[in-house]
Amino acid sequence: MIGNIYSNSRMSQEDTVLLHLINNEKINNNECKEKYGFKHLPSVIRYLRNRGMKILSEPRCEKNESGGHIYSVDYILAPLKEQPPKIQQIINGYKNNCKAHL
Repeated sequence: MIGNIYSNSRMSQEDTVLLHLINNEKINNNECKEKYGFKHLPSVIRYLRNRGMKILSEPRCEKNESGGHIYSVDYILAPLKEQPPKIQQIINGYKNNCKAHL
């Protein structure tokens, strides 16, 4: 599916976002840009979805300092039981690997 998410070598944008979703359950474009420097999160989400990952989109509307509206989307990892078996294995493998290093 995706490259080696356990290696210490540079991870792809897709691997980075996948690991963020596994650890934090959600991400938005601003957070992604600030933390990882990726400018177009929807492309990464589309890539992950095309490979079977179930990711939900939750629109948000906030007001900026001048009273205008800012629209954004939170991308939320669907619960493990709703993921396809292959994706469940990837997520569980990552979680087990992390526990072994604690």
